[in-house]
Amino acid sequence: MKRLTHNYPWYKGNPEDQRAWMREFADAGERYIVLNYRLLGEACKDPACLIDFHAEMRNFGLDFADAHAPWGTWIDPGMPLEAWHEQVILRHRIAIRLCAQFGIDTLTFHTGSAANNIFGKNLKLDDYRNMLIRSMEELLPDAEKSGVILALENVWNPLNHSRVLLEIMEYFRSPHLGLCYDSGHGNLMEKGMSFPDKTCVSPAWDNLCIPIEWEENLIEKMAPWMVNCHLHDNNGFQDEHRLPGEKELRKAPRLQNIQNESNPHNNTIQQICTVFRELIKEL
Repeated sequence: MKRLTHNYPWYKGNPEDQRAWMREFADAGERYIVLNYRLLGEACKDPACLIDFHAEMRNFGLDFADAHAPWGTWIDPGMPLEAWHEQVILRHRIAIRLCAQFGIDTLTFHTGSAANNIFGKNLKLDDYRNMLIRSMEELLPDAEKSGVILALENVWNPLNHSRVLLEIMEYFRSPHLGLCYDSGHGNLMEKGMSFPDKTCVSPAWDNLCIPIEWEENLIEKMAPWMVNCHLHDNNGFQDEHRLPGEKELRKAPRLQNIQNESNPHNNTIQQICTVFRELIKEL
């Protein structure tokens, strides 16, 4: 059965606010929230914060189902510099084991930014891709031991284009590796060409001096490997994380979790939950 999970900016509230938001999710009939990258990042430093947060959740009948790994330029598994690689792997090994501790079955990763302006080398896309494969080779045994599926997410960088992600899925063909389809990021890669002066996609590709490889039929390409789905919407050129319109997800046989990744904006938790329940009721 596919579960609806909710990503929420818990860091914006104090403990009293957080308890109030938990109560709203519970009152809306929801059960699962996302162990997001901020909560997981804090738990990597001090597990007590996550233990206490989870205990509060349980008081409202809430639990975790899926998680998002810590992410960023120097954290993602495709980060190409050898001097920092061991720290990247150690951080994600801790994240995988924390997921197992809380019964979480999918952990989503950003693959990384192919950013030569930051890493200071004349690197090619294959250099980033090879480091991403190496990282997965090192992390998959931890995932198998912990019963966690690692999910690589499409963003709008050359390293997470569907062509690269599908090559990696074919390379490993592991039940502990899958894909996370992000509908908003997909919209940017499928519609951004219509907004050449506004799209946020261009800088990521310009950095490697390669032309943008716009996407087509992305959800269909990813569906056979999809284990998680981040649902949100945007205007086609900015990553706004609006409430989503309808997407076709029935042809994803491995899909376990459908994640609300919309920003709250001016919507109440009840309104957000109602929209998502309507979207997934036939899945």
